[in-house]
Amino acid sequence: MSDPKRAGADAGSVVSDPQHSQKLLRVLQSFRQDDCFQDAVLVLEGEQIPVQKNILAAASPYIRTKLNYNPPKEDGSVYTIELQGIAVTTMRQILDYIFSGEITLSEDTIQDVVQAADLLLLTDLKSLCCQFLESCITAENCIGIRVFSLHYCLHHVYHVATEFLQTHFRDVANTEEFLEQPPDRLCELLSMEKLNVGNERHVLEAVVRWIGHDTEARRVHMKEVMSAVWVQGLDQSYLQEQMLGDSLMREVIGNCCMESLGGAAQQGEALLAAFKPRGYSECIVTVGGEERTSRKPTAVARCMCPLYDRNRQLWIDLMPMKERRVGHGVVSAEGYVFAIGGMDENKTVLSSGEKFDPETNTWTQIPSMMQARQHFGIAELDGMIYVLGGENEDTEVLLTMEVFDPHCNVWRMLPKMTTVRKFGSCATMKKRLYVMGGGSYGKIYDSVECYDPKTQQWTTVCPLKERRFGAVACGIGQELYVFGGVRNRDADNPESSQMTICKSEFFHDELKRWVLLDDQNLCIHTTSSFVYGAVPIGASIYVVGELDTGTSFDYVREFRRSTGTWHPTRPLMPSDLSKTSCAALRIANCKLFRLQLQQGQFRIRVPST
Repeated sequence: MSDPKRAGADAGSVVSDPQHSQKLLRVLQSFRQDDCFQDAVLVLEGEQIPVQKNILAAASPYIRTKLNYNPPKEDGSVYTIELQGIAVTTMRQILDYIFSGEITLSEDTIQDVVQAADLLLLTDLKSLCCQFLESCITAENCIGIRVFSLHYCLHHVYHVATEFLQTHFRDVANTEEFLEQPPDRLCELLSMEKLNVGNERHVLEAVVRWIGHDTEARRVHMKEVMSAVWVQGLDQSYLQEQMLGDSLMREVIGNCCMESLGGAAQQGEALLAAFKPRGYSECIVTVGGEERTSRKPTAVARCMCPLYDRNRQLWIDLMPMKERRVGHGVVSAEGYVFAIGGMDENKTVLSSGEKFDPETNTWTQIPSMMQARQHFGIAELDGMIYVLGGENEDTEVLLTMEVFDPHCNVWRMLPKMTTVRKFGSCATMKKRLYVMGGGSYGKIYDSVECYDPKTQQWTTVCPLKERRFGAVACGIGQELYVFGGVRNRDADNPESSQMTICKSEFFHDELKRWVLLDDQNLCIHTTSSFVYGAVPIGASIYVVGELDTGTSFDYVREFRRSTGTWHPTRPLMPSDLSKTSCAALRIANCKLFRLQLQQGQFRIRVPST
């Protein structure tokens, strides 16, 4: 019989207490409340707050730097840390957060907390503030939140506030906050091409309301702010009608719109050259893939606007990427489309990436990933781009995950997944990242795992109803959807080479389980159909792929969430392309119009004489 002491020494095992950190924080919080073991004081607004400097230094890099440059004396005196620009009440809130991980935020206190967190370099607290600010955005405050977030480099909040302002401009223009804007900021707002106004008269009426809020002081800025209005887009009959009404409107039209009123209406090429439609379209952007005949990677990029009238749905060519890619990842973030990794025409697995700017129709390089990979999962969450799994140049299936910050332009490694997988589908829901299915080394998975950026931990979630390889996924609200992919036809024989198309499933966060969709008419399940992306736009999800429906061969099919049914879209993707990747992107209507005009998609009617 072996010696148990000896066996324990040889095969030691790690055990842990999941409540350890919380217990420790509670004890430290009690020390603080009872003024025990305090060895320093914070001095703010002439008031002293006893603290433990090692805990404060652990939480704040700013305090840590202060301690390093001015270490405590060994004469037994109390160490003093002076802070300026932070109110005592705000600092007490932040100390509560340091010891508990919780903080109460309100619209009255959020600005002071962000300013203090910025000074103390409390990045996690700033992230919590960002989430709170996003939840607070309304027509009445979006301009102020946008300005504030730009000042404190809250990039994602700035992006969200800008998109809200563009979408809801007509509501914003009727608020007190809009009327209080200085002339230069008003011009910046009115110059946005993506303002969702429908008709330029709403922009003119917003200007008149702004001037009327303080007519005497603002009359001098009339021409300055009216320079942001597209006067040629105002209907002559509308202007003539307004000239009979309000005196201030008459004055604005008389000083700034008479050229449009008096001149002949533009026609033909002159009309098209001056045409500047406001607003935006949510587009499906397809990037890269494989040329069907040569089987070589391509750099082609195209977009389609599915919410247009069906007779106007068509593909528009965008600037091609700088590098040909297949097996790559494509995602939209912060108003750009990113294409990352994949394989080039020399069969080299890539770590490089590039981003597409719809404002300039150009691609620019971004820093390379830390690992080259293809056939990986990719998703965007709070403006950050996550890539995970896939395989490297040695066809080794990867566990690793890395994240890219588009504003800091840097990649960093994150905790690994629990399962190696390639061709898995990836989506986000309720501030968490989910990876589903995929496979490795001959196995196909039904497993699902979830990553929480707050805790930086992976957890296992209810598995899919069907194992699947090469599926696509997207998250909307509290729902996850998984479409397509393939599995072994013989479910009891995982080694079988006979494959079939998987059924579509969705997961509701409250149900905590996967359910098959009632309508399974994405494609015929016995055919060799492939899916390349799932793009949520409006109330629908558009699945891009090569989809054999039995009666037709579709490249884009629409799933209407309201009815749970599949519908064809009018246009077919050019048949020269396969294995593409796609994402949704908001593009200004005027930019789309210029591209369509350049590509001969508009006919100019010349009036008969």
